[in-house]
Amino acid sequence: MRKFGFFPRLALVNLVRNGRFYGPYLLSCGATAAMFYILQFLGRNEGLDNVRGAMYLKSFASIGCFVAALLAAVMLLYANSFVMKRRQRELGLYNVLGLEKRHIAQVCFWETLLCAAVGITGGVAAGVLLSKAMLLLLLKTARMAVQFGMDVSWEGVSNTVQLFGVLFLLTLATNLYRIGKSKPVELLHSAQAGEREPRTKWLLVLLGVLTLGAGYVIAAVTQNPIEAMMLFFVAVILVIIGTYCLFTAGSIAILKRLRAKPKFYYQTRHFTAVSGLLYRMKQNAVGLASICILSTMVLVTVSTTVCLNIGLENSLNTMFPYDLEFIQDPEKQPGDSMAYLQTIKEAVEAEKCAVEMRYYNRYWAYCGVRGNEIALRLDENCIRTELEIVTAADYGRLTGQNVILAPDEVLLYNQGLEEFPNDFAISAQFGETAYPFHVRDTISDYIHHGNTMMIVGNEPLLFLVVADEAAANAILDLDRSRGGAQFRVQMNLTSENHAGKLAQSEAVILRLSKLEGGIGSVSKQDNAIDFYAMYGGFLFLGIFLGALFLLATVLIMYYKQISEGYEDQRRFQIMRQVGMTNREVQGSIHSHILLVFFLPLGAAGVHILAAFPMLSRLLQLFQITDVKLFAACAGGTMLVFCAIYALVFLLTARTYGRIVGASERR
Repeated sequence: MRKFGFFPRLALVNLVRNGRFYGPYLLSCGATAAMFYILQFLGRNEGLDNVRGAMYLKSFASIGCFVAALLAAVMLLYANSFVMKRRQRELGLYNVLGLEKRHIAQVCFWETLLCAAVGITGGVAAGVLLSKAMLLLLLKTARMAVQFGMDVSWEGVSNTVQLFGVLFLLTLATNLYRIGKSKPVELLHSAQAGEREPRTKWLLVLLGVLTLGAGYVIAAVTQNPIEAMMLFFVAVILVIIGTYCLFTAGSIAILKRLRAKPKFYYQTRHFTAVSGLLYRMKQNAVGLASICILSTMVLVTVSTTVCLNIGLENSLNTMFPYDLEFIQDPEKQPGDSMAYLQTIKEAVEAEKCAVEMRYYNRYWAYCGVRGNEIALRLDENCIRTELEIVTAADYGRLTGQNVILAPDEVLLYNQGLEEFPNDFAISAQFGETAYPFHVRDTISDYIHHGNTMMIVGNEPLLFLVVADEAAANAILDLDRSRGGAQFRVQMNLTSENHAGKLAQSEAVILRLSKLEGGIGSVSKQDNAIDFYAMYGGFLFLGIFLGALFLLATVLIMYYKQISEGYEDQRRFQIMRQVGMTNREVQGSIHSHILLVFFLPLGAAGVHILAAFPMLSRLLQLFQITDVKLFAACAGGTMLVFCAIYALVFLLTARTYGRIVGASERR
């Protein structure tokens, strides 16, 4: 029994004695476990099942669970690797004092068990306590009704315990493997094991330049939002590869270049920092590159989701310019359009809720443009274009202008095509007999009808005002499978708030739904419910994952400062012994940590600048076209992140300074 209790007590003493290492390790484990449980709770919350738009929130929570699980594995394995590396000498001493490897393995087992008990239990408890607050925050962000009551997702608890149990088992297996391969003498002298001066791997530098350059070029030249969405992850992978390559090999090349400059290198504060970094950059590079990538992830996720949420109303107004719209499709709802209009007017007058009513016939087709030809059937050498047509009578009524056109004359609004001739022809396919048209004048008054799709591309648009319905139908008759016609009635509602307009639109739609055959309708306020859920979910997930990435960044920064401090401790002691003053040591430390920890932040800023064009294109998929708004969101996010980064830097720099003993002399 006494022997059985020895190893658990020794493990507990080890954890307490190495609190500087295990404290952040357990804290990060508990925080990640809490976040994972919260996402599990949100994704499995039965109270959301009957809430409209909750499918978006649950989908985002599921995505967040995957990212959190992946990041938890990386964080725990990284932190465990650091802790065990710092304890190599201690484990070697155990071996010399008589403990066999199987005894050391038992100590590691109990240490892992205690860490798992504290980290998982604390994380799940914190997650349960915070889960309701996070649910309320999510509902508030998505503008949904707040739900009261407290419940626990036992399935979420089980999944959290299982995930982190597996991760701790993996760390234990890794530690046991290292102990099995190690030799006591090597462990004892691991702290004195120096690094050879690394060679400059120019092939790796070239690979980094090429992959990073390729990622930047893709981000800069991709203009179509749909293509940007497909190429985004390709660019991300290229940038990640380039970042790791350049931090690993490029940093060595830069440090050697700095060493070759006597005026810079032969200064006390630069000499020790550059030489120390040069000999340890092999192990520094991966950590610095990881900080850079995680910082970039924080900036991208938070800035884009904040921009989406701020631009939500503009996006909604772009897609739905009027509060209520009724659409008659002649193929599905045959009948006289004026009788259709009269029916709508009677329903609206009965509810006394409409203002700014307008109506018109809209004709549309998807076509291709090549030279001075427009063909409804595409080929590989044409520019895909959307063609919209209204008659002169409808255009004149909507704009208040008196428009009279000859049968072969049109008014033209061109969006997205660099040049378009004044004389052109429309045909079924290129080379066939076509209807010739002449552009009498160009116009800027495009009759915006809105776009009810939540995600759209940016194909060019040609808007034509033709003489009459005969001309419009003649164009569509070339190939009816490529287009169609609609009679649209649009109006705004009298209420001044969202709830009131929603009630008015529902009342009008309910009254018209009783008609035979029904009636097609689009309500801006009804669609806004889905918008608020979707964009609010984006914002919540972006901030949540941003916090998770930030946690990983802080953890890596902290461990890297400690690692640097212990490895520099003896070197700075020697420097003092040979005459370096405390002020010179402080200057060297300042130069060292500035080189190490602000390089990733600068690289992350460069990544964001390079990704800005592609991210702007991606936001266009959600009708966010205000580039200045995104620039403001990205700039604001960068400033806040820099402030947090600087704070973490100052705190960890103090730890580094205490370790190297910079304050021993006054």
